[in-house]
Amino acid sequence: MEIYDQLRANCDKLLEAYHTNLEDVQKLQETLIRDILPSVTDELNLAPDATEWAEEWLSDTASIFRIARPSDDPPHHHQKNKFTKSFTLEAIRKNLVWRLDNLWPIPDPVPMNNVHCISPDIALDPFGRPIVIVETVPLEVDVDAVKQGILQFFERVRINLYEIGRAPDRGQDIPLQCIVLLDLKNLTFQRVGIDIMSWAIREVIPRFPGMLAGVFMLNYSWTHSGLWNVVKRILPSAALGRVFFPTQQETLQYFTALALPREYGGDLPGLAQLNAPEEGEGCPSHSSPQAGAGSQEVSLEDLPSTPLAAFISPTSLLNPFFGYPATSSPSGRNVPGLHHGRRRKRDLLRTLAFLWWNRWHSHIMFALCVSIAILLVKTRRRFPLFQWIARLKLPIRS
Repeated sequence: MEIYDQLRANCDKLLEAYHTNLEDVQKLQETLIRDILPSVTDELNLAPDATEWAEEWLSDTASIFRIARPSDDPPHHHQKNKFTKSFTLEAIRKNLVWRLDNLWPIPDPVPMNNVHCISPDIALDPFGRPIVIVETVPLEVDVDAVKQGILQFFERVRINLYEIGRAPDRGQDIPLQCIVLLDLKNLTFQRVGIDIMSWAIREVIPRFPGMLAGVFMLNYSWTHSGLWNVVKRILPSAALGRVFFPTQQETLQYFTALALPREYGGDLPGLAQLNAPEEGEGCPSHSSPQAGAGSQEVSLEDLPSTPLAAFISPTSLLNPFFGYPATSSPSGRNVPGLHHGRRRKRDLLRTLAFLWWNRWHSHIMFALCVSIAILLVKTRRRFPLFQWIARLKLPIRS
C-alpha cells in the first residue's frame, strides 16, 4: 500500500493548506476581479463576453489556490508563489493572458473517444477525487488538432473539478485534484509523439498546476523505457513523485474493483460504456457562444490516417534493437519489430559507420583542410613557375 500511503499524505497536506489559506485566497480573488481584470480588459481591449469568461475562471477558488500554493519542489526548481501577494497576482495575471490567447474564443470541441471521465456518481478514488482514464492512440492526425485536444482536455478537467465542487452536498469538501490512469497499451513509437508530449509538459501543464494528484501508468513494459527516459528529464521532481507504475493488483488495491472498468480487472462496465467527455457529466464539454446550432463537429477519426508502419531509427532511444532499423505498427501492436525481419550485419556496420562519422567528422574535416593548405605551400615551393607568373604580372599592373 505504498501508493495509497503516499497519495494520502499528499492529499492531507493539500487539504490542510487549502483550509488554512482559504480566506487569503478569497481575498486574493476579490483583488483580481476588482483590480487586475479591468486592467487586462483595457490592455487587450476585451469584449464583454471575454471579460465574463475571464471572471468565471478568476472565481474558481481551487484553480487560484493551486497557482498560489507553496511548491513541494526544492528551492532550485520552479517556485510557486508561497502566497506572496505581489508575485501571486503577477503569476495569475500571466496565466489569465495566456488563457485569453490560447483558449478564447472557445473553439469547437474536439471529440476525444480515448478519454473517459468516470462520473463522480459512479466512482471516485479513495480520497473523493474524480478518475480520468486516457487510452493512448497512434498519432495519425494533424499535430495542431492533437495540441488543441490536449488544451481542451485540461480545461475540461478543470471545469469538471469546479462543477463537482459547486455541488450543494459538497460543502467545504471540494476535490482539488483528479487521478489519471494512462493506458500505454497502444502507444506507438513516433518522434512527433515525443515532441507533442514535451510541448504539453513545458507549455500546458504549468498553466494548470497541481491539478493531477497522480498518474497511474498502466500496461507499462520495457518497450516504453526509452520514452520514459526522455519524459522524466523534462518533469520537475515534484511531478515525478506523482507518477506511478503499478501492477494490475496494485491498481485494484488502491481503487478497488468497484471503481475500475472491466478492462483493468474492475466491476464497472467497459470503457465503451463509460461517459465520453462530450456526452457525459464526468467531463463536461463547453461550447462556444458564437457557434450556431448548425455548426459541424470534426471528429479525429474522420481525418486522414497513415496506415504505414512507423519507422524507428537504428540510433533512436525508443528502438529496442539498437543498431538495427525497426518499425512499429500503427494498428496498436505494442512491441516493435526488426525492419527487415532479422539482424543484418550490413545494417549494424552502417550504424557503426554513422556513429563513428558523427563523432569524428569535425576532426577529420579540420585535418583535411590543414593537409590541403600544407600541400599547396609545398607545391608552390617546388614549382617556381608560380613565382615566375607572379613576377610577370607586376609590370602589367604598373
